[in-house]
Amino acid sequence: MRDEPGLFHALSDTVSRATDLIQLEVRVFKAELDEKLSHVKAGLSLIVSGAIFIAGALFLLLQAAVLVLVEAGLSPALATLLVAGAAIVIGLAFMLTGRKQMSGGALAPERTIHDLQRDTRLVKEKLS
Repeated sequence: MRDEPGLFHALSDTVSRATDLIQLEVRVFKAELDEKLSHVKAGLSLIVSGAIFIAGALFLLLQAAVLVLVEAGLSPALATLLVAGAAIVIGLAFMLTGRKQMSGGALAPERTIHDLQRDTRLVKEKLS
């Protein structure tokens, strides 16, 4: 019977430490998530700012391409359709590439996941 209080104390201490560890990991997870979110916000604002300037320049370049095709003998309507079609294809390629780079896997909190897996192993070792 004497071993039971010691065993109970050891088990209680292990559970208490595991709880503290989990709380710490949750705080680390939140901090890492905030850090990743800040990077996403900064990246998106730069992308939007750059896109505004590029859109103006792109419009002028597309207009010049239409004029070159008209000067080469195409009708204005056909030249406009050709340039617009090419612009749509290029735009879709950029959008698909950007969406791929912003996939969920790229934004996963990897350090926290690794730490949680390590801590889970340690707690299991202590309890067994």
